Amino acid sequence: MKKNVVERVSKIFFRAEKEGRNFLLEPEVYELLKTYGFGLPRHVFLKKGSYPAAGLLRKLGSKRVVVKVVSPLILHKSEVGGVMVVRATAREVKAAIKKMEKEVPLKFSRQVGGSRKPEEVAESIKGFLVVELVEFEQVGFGSELLLGLRVSRDFGPVVTFGGGGLDVEYLNVHLKEGSSLAILPVTGLAEKKVLSRLEPLAVFGKVAREFRGRKPLVKAEELERVVKTFQQIGKDFSPFNQHSSFTVEELEVNPLVIRQGRLVLLDGLARFSRNKLTFETRSAAQMQKILEPQSIGLIGVSEKMNVGHIILNNIIKNGFNRENIYVVKPGLETIEGCRCFPTVSDLPQAVDLFILTLGADQVYPVMKELVEKEKAHSVIIIAGGLGEKSGTKSIEEDIRSLLSSRKKEGKAAPVINGGNCLGIISVPGKYDSTFIPEYKFKRPEGISAGLAIVSQSGAFMLSRMSTLDRFEPLYAISVGNQLDLTVGDYLNYLKDRPEVRIIAAYIEGFKPGDGWKFCQAAREAVKAGKKVVVYKSGRSPEGRQATASHTASVAGDYAVAKSLLLQAGVMVAETIKDFENFIKALILLEGKKVKGQRVGLISNAGFESVIMADNLKGEDGCLSLAQFTPETEQKIFQALQPLGIDRLQDVHNPLDVTPMADDAAFCSCVEAILADEQVDGMVVSCVPMTAALQTLPPGEAHKENISAEGSLASRLIKIFRESDKPLVVNIDAGRLYDPLCDYLEKSGLLVFRNCDEAVCFLRKYLSWQGN
Repeated sequence: MKKNVVERVSKIFFRAEKEGRNFLLEPEVYELLKTYGFGLPRHVFLKKGSYPAAGLLRKLGSKRVVVKVVSPLILHKSEVGGVMVVRATAREVKAAIKKMEKEVPLKFSRQVGGSRKPEEVAESIKGFLVVELVEFEQVGFGSELLLGLRVSRDFGPVVTFGGGGLDVEYLNVHLKEGSSLAILPVTGLAEKKVLSRLEPLAVFGKVAREFRGRKPLVKAEELERVVKTFQQIGKDFSPFNQHSSFTVEELEVNPLVIRQGRLVLLDGLARFSRNKLTFETRSAAQMQKILEPQSIGLIGVSEKMNVGHIILNNIIKNGFNRENIYVVKPGLETIEGCRCFPTVSDLPQAVDLFILTLGADQVYPVMKELVEKEKAHSVIIIAGGLGEKSGTKSIEEDIRSLLSSRKKEGKAAPVINGGNCLGIISVPGKYDSTFIPEYKFKRPEGISAGLAIVSQSGAFMLSRMSTLDRFEPLYAISVGNQLDLTVGDYLNYLKDRPEVRIIAAYIEGFKPGDGWKFCQAAREAVKAGKKVVVYKSGRSPEGRQATASHTASVAGDYAVAKSLLLQAGVMVAETIKDFENFIKALILLEGKKVKGQRVGLISNAGFESVIMADNLKGEDGCLSLAQFTPETEQKIFQALQPLGIDRLQDVHNPLDVTPMADDAAFCSCVEAILADEQVDGMVVSCVPMTAALQTLPPGEAHKENISAEGSLASRLIKIFRESDKPLVVNIDAGRLYDPLCDYLEKSGLLVFRNCDEAVCFLRKYLSWQGN
C-alpha cells in the first residue's frame, strides 16, 4: 500500500517537473494530500476556457463557492485578486472567471514591477479551481490551523503544527515559547510522544479539550493522525531517502479547519526537488587517529617562537613522545629534540596526525602532497582564510575535491579538522595542538570529569575552559570551519567512548544535514546514560525570509534547532552562563537522582524567600513548592526553638530562618528539608553577614573559620555528600565571601551568587533531567 502511495505521488511530481516546475499547483496539492488520506473540500478544476454547468456546481453542496486562479506564476493569489467568493450559480462563477482573466494579469504585472507582461501572465493561467465554501467551526483563535513540512538545511525534514490563518506570525510572536507551534522530527521521535508534543499548544487546548462547557471540536487522535501523516510524507520523500527520486522541500496546509469533527484543508502549497543528502560514515579507527595518535607530524615550525613552535612545545609538554614527532623543516636535523625532514615526501612513515600551521595560501600544496603521498591518516588545519580564491574555487573546495577524487578512486584519504581552528587538546592522546602559550592559558586541573568539549569557536572553547578551570576535560576540540569533520562526526565517536560522560558543544551552524546526524548521535548518547549540553548561536531571523510559506517564517532555524535538540535529549543553554552552569552541575551533581520538580527553599533573609518563590515558574520549566510532612515541620521547629526563632517565624516553604539562626540551627533545617520524601531538590540561600554564622576564613578581627568542624560550610558539605538529591547553594555577598564560595565549590557544591539565578538554574536543570 505504501509503495503504491509513493508511486502515485511521484507521478504528480514527474508531471510538474515535465512542465518545468519545482512546485505543485493547488489542484495537484489536493491530489497529493488525498492520496495520503486527507479530507478535502468538494471541488472541481476547470481548464482555461471552460465554465461549469449548474449540475456540476450543485454537487459541490454549498450555496456559495470559492473561485481561485491556477497559475504557476501566481503563488499568493488573493494579493492580485485571484480569489473570489460568489454564489454557486453558473452565471456568477463564469462572471468571476472572466473578471479574473481580465484583471489578474494586469495586477500581477504591476506587482512584479513589469518584469512579467500581462500577456505572459494570462498565458500562464492553467484554469480555475472552484471549491465549496466550507462551513467550519468558528471559535476565534483556533478556528484555523497550520500544518507544515519543510526540509531544514541542518536537520532535514521537520513537521510543524499550530494555529493558522492570517494571524499565524502574530500568534507565534506573542504566545510564549512552546505554546504556539510544535516542531517535530519525522524520525527519531517515538510515536507515543507525538501527542505529548501537541498537548502544550494553546490551540490544542482550544479545539481538542472541553472549553467553557463546550465539547472538544476534534479528537486529539485526529490531530495526532494528521501530524503523523505529514511525518510519513517527510520520510517517504526525505533528502536522506535514496529510494525515492524526489524530496518534498516544503508542504503546507494553511488553513486546516474543523468540520463536524474532521479536519479539512482549504489552501495548500508544495515544493519539491531531486536534491538528496548522503553521509560519510567515519569509523572509530579514523577518529582515533586524530584524537589518540601514535605519531604526529608538523609543518610551519620556525626556529624562533611562532604559532607552529608554540604548538610543538605544547605537544611536548603534554607528554607526547619526542621520538614520534616529525617536523617538516628543511635545513635542520632536529628542533626541540624532534627529528626534522626537508619535505612531506621525506617523512619516514604515514603519521597518524599531521598539524598544518602554514598560511592559507600554502595549505593546498601541502595537503595535495600529504594526500597523494599518503603521508597522514588525519590532519588539523590551523589556518584561517581558506575562503579566499584559488583559481575559480575556494581553497576549501579545492581540498574537498582532492579528498573526493581519492575516495572515488578507492584510495585512502585523511580526515581533516578545521580549517580556521585553534586545534585540539586530548588528554588520552597526550597532546595539545593549540597555539596559546602556556603562560597565557592555565590548563584546567582538579576534577577529572569525563568531559569532552566540541566547539566551532576555539576562542569560545578556551574561554569556557579558563572559567571552568577546576574541571579538566578529556577532550577539547575546536572544529573551525568543518571543512571535513563535523560536530556530528565527533559526537558520533564520543558517544561510544566509555571514559566520556558529558559532551558540551558550542555550535554556530551545522553543515547540511549534520544537525540530523548530531541529533541521532545525541539520542544514542543519552540512551547510554551520557549527558549532552549545547549552546547554539546564530539565531538571527534572516533565514525566515527565504520561503513563501508561513511554516518557515514561524519555525525559524533556531526554533527548529532548539526544539529538535531538546527532543533528542540535549540540554540547550540559552546563555553562556547557563552553558557553564549546566556543565558544572552535570559534574558536581553527578549521581544525584531527579525524581520530580518539588523543591525546598531556605534562607536567612526574608527578601530572598520572596524572590526565590517568584522564580519557580518560567518558559523553560516549572517548580512547585514541596509540602513539608509533619515530621519535617517538627524537626524544623525543634531546630529553631532554642534560639526563639519559632516565636518569630512560622514553618513553611520557603523557610526564612532569620539572621538569628546559627550554623547548627540553619543546617539542621537544611538537613530536615532535604530528607523530606516530598522534596526532590533544594536551594540553600544565605546572606552571610550575620554574626550567627561562620562564613569567613580565620582572621585577626574575629574567631570564625569556614573550614572548622561545625561551621556552616562543613555542615553543608556533609549534608550534600550524604544525600542523593540535587542541592545548590547561594551566597549573596561580595568579594569578602569569595573564600567561602571557593571552599564550597572545591568540596563539590554548586554555588551561585544571586538567589534568583540559583532557583532559575535548578528549575531548568530539574525540568530537563525530568524529561
